[in-house]
Amino acid sequence: MTMEVLDAQDLIRAGREIITPFCLWADKPGGAVKLEIVRILRLLPGKRVVALARDGTDSILVKIYLGRGSGRYAGRETRGVRAIDRSGVPTVCLLWQAELPGQGCLLAFAYLRDAISLNDEWDGATSDEARLGLLSEVMRIMSRMHACGVVQQDIHPANFLLSGGEIVTIDGGGISRHADVPLNEDDSLRNLACFFAQFLPRYDHLVSQVLPEYLAARGWEEDPGRLGALNRAIERERELRKRNYLDKIFRDCTRFVSESSMDRFFVCERACYSGRMQALINDPDRFMGEGRTLKDGHSATVVLVNLDGRDLVIKRYNIKGPVHGLGRAFRKSRAWVSWGNAHRMEFLGIPSLKPIALIENRLGPLRTSAYLITEYLEGPDAASLRQMDNPSGETEALIDILHELSGCQISHGDLKATNFVMTSTGPAIIDLDSMQEHRDKASFEVAFRSDLERFMANWQDVPSLRDRFQGLMTELNRQYGVRTTSDTGAG
Repeated sequence: MTMEVLDAQDLIRAGREIITPFCLWADKPGGAVKLEIVRILRLLPGKRVVALARDGTDSILVKIYLGRGSGRYAGRETRGVRAIDRSGVPTVCLLWQAELPGQGCLLAFAYLRDAISLNDEWDGATSDEARLGLLSEVMRIMSRMHACGVVQQDIHPANFLLSGGEIVTIDGGGISRHADVPLNEDDSLRNLACFFAQFLPRYDHLVSQVLPEYLAARGWEEDPGRLGALNRAIERERELRKRNYLDKIFRDCTRFVSESSMDRFFVCERACYSGRMQALINDPDRFMGEGRTLKDGHSATVVLVNLDGRDLVIKRYNIKGPVHGLGRAFRKSRAWVSWGNAHRMEFLGIPSLKPIALIENRLGPLRTSAYLITEYLEGPDAASLRQMDNPSGETEALIDILHELSGCQISHGDLKATNFVMTSTGPAIIDLDSMQEHRDKASFEVAFRSDLERFMANWQDVPSLRDRFQGLMTELNRQYGVRTTSDTGAG
């Protein structure tokens, strides 16, 4: 079978629809070479392609830059790789570079077959000890780079690879060099904060344990004020990341497909946007009619469907009548709010439903009915704890969720037992259309106190569960002034 040969213009025109494998001619020093592009790893349509390729029998990793700015971006990557190397930090070897027919540039790197990203290694870590080991090594790497005035501006765990027993730093395009002098303290702490802000808040306690590694490598004395400044900078960076993250979930981008017209708006996970999903988005009521009804209420109808071999839940937020419809027409739909809150939970690492698509029917600027499509969470609700002999792990996991909501100043609005699904991997929180992230501490405390009281109301007729939860919630109840049975003297 003859493989299609493409040039840079072909790749630009293809946008996201680049089909592998294909061949590419590259004018490298010493003559032109024909590469086989095997698999695309990252794609920025019309601008950059990162792919696994074969140069004869050798596997290589290529970065392909497209269009008028290709030479500039390739040059930035090259200078960044050299800066990392000069700082004494391991990086992936740049083998050669080449021009591409049709206005493009290509950089060929050694391919590390055994490489795993720090992200994946972190996700697989089962103890704080393992995580501390990873962070300590990154602190030593960052200290060496900073001591040489080298900064990874787009620093995140995916820019560190574990290969051959060491951590390798990649992505020269995000590297800047601050002359030939060490990075000053303010800029150093800012870059450290950018790195630590990538991790979930539950791991912030590790910062104080690994910061001494960095300070020692820089020859700086420990200073409690420096740790406080770093923690404040982490909070600022994480908030900025969250805002940027949530800004993308309603528009067309690498992760999402989105379209808006006078009669409809939708957004869908691009990875799930199959032909069948397009049909569902075009006519969700037909698919609901063919599915299994889980709930049929006045305010919402919930149906289980199977799409492309995957169980999904469609939740239609109903319009009860003309007056209700008029009241909802000018506001964000409950599906819209739930979609945003589900992604907020994802960003914060709080177990919740997995959103797949959002659909709003519209009449110009007016919203009518709306639909939220999510993955099906298999398992009973938290009321099932009533039938368990010793649900210690389950109760602790539920309270962990409450602590995480508290730490992020998020109120749910209706913490009844049926709004927790007890999955095989632990409880997940659902029904997110009343969830709110509070900027004002006083308003949050009022709302969260109500959440805790509603949560405890689930167990008042089961003394063993009530007492177990009260024991686990002592700190939360005290913090938010929740009255318990022991406060009132009840048995």
